[in-house]
Amino acid sequence: MVLSGVTLGDEKKVAQLPSLEIKDQGPLWSVDLNSDYTLGSKIMKTASFGSQAVYHYQIEALRNLPFFDKYYFQLGVISERFDFSRSNSLYPYSITSVAGDLAISYWTGDDFYPLLKFEPGLYYTRDHIRLDALDVPIRAVTGFKIREKVHLVLGVDTDPFEEDWAIPICGFNWEVNDQYNLRAVFPDPRFSYMPNKKLELFIAADLIGGGYRNGPTDDRRTNNALLDYSEYRGGSGVNYTPRKGFSLEMSAGWSIERRFDYFRGGPDDASKSAPYFKLDVSIDL
Repeated sequence: MVLSGVTLGDEKKVAQLPSLEIKDQGPLWSVDLNSDYTLGSKIMKTASFGSQAVYHYQIEALRNLPFFDKYYFQLGVISERFDFSRSNSLYPYSITSVAGDLAISYWTGDDFYPLLKFEPGLYYTRDHIRLDALDVPIRAVTGFKIREKVHLVLGVDTDPFEEDWAIPICGFNWEVNDQYNLRAVFPDPRFSYMPNKKLELFIAADLIGGGYRNGPTDDRRTNNALLDYSEYRGGSGVNYTPRKGFSLEMSAGWSIERRFDYFRGGPDDASKSAPYFKLDVSIDL
C-alpha cells in the first residue's frame, strides 16, 4: 500500500502549491465485483433451526475524475446483498444495500486508495424498502511515512445503524522488499508474497456486514428494528494480474463467526464457524 502522497515532504516541497498537471493519469472507470459463499453452520442459541448457508455479492462501479496531482474524485454506485438458506422472524432471508459511492482517493499508478468515502443509500432486509432504511456510512483513512517503506495507517469507519457506530482503522504497512508486503491494519490485515509482477499469494482476514433496517416481522423485538450483521473470516488465496487494469483473485478460508445483533433490545445470536470460498474481479477502463 502506497500512501506517501499524503505525507509531509521536505521544506521545499511543502512550500510549493499542488501541481494541476496530471501525471500517470488513472483510468476513467473502475469496476469491482466480488462474490463468496459460506457453507452452512448452526446458530448456537437456536441449534434446532438447522444449518444456515450464506451467498454474498458486492458490485461497485466508479467514475474517476481528476482532482489535482494524483488525487481523484470517485463517483458511482455500490450494491451488496446477502442471501440466507434459512430464515424466520429472527433471521432474515436477505440483507441488501444500494448506495451512492462518493470518495476522494489517491492514485498510486496502479491502484486507488480512498482517503474519504461516503456511501449514502438504503440498507434494508427482507426486500422491504422504506425511507427509514436511509443510512450514510463514512470511512476516513490516511497514512504517515515513519521510515523507508513503512507507513502508519490511521482512520475510522462510522455507521449510525451499527451498535459500535465508530470502528477504528489502525496499523502499519511494511513493504519488506519487492516480493513481500505486510499490511498489518485492523480490520483487514494481509500478508503477501509476489514471486513476479503478475502473481500474488497471500493470507488475509476481513470483516464484512454492516447496519440495516429490518423488515416487518411477527416478533416485536425484531419488527422494523436495527440489525447489526457481521462476519469475521480469515483465509488464503491467489491474485493474478495478467495486465494492468485487470485482476482476478480467488481465496478460501474459514468464517470464524456470523452474528445477528438486534442491539436495541432484540436478540444477539452468533453462528458456529464454517468454510467459505470467494472470487473477486477488478477491471479498470
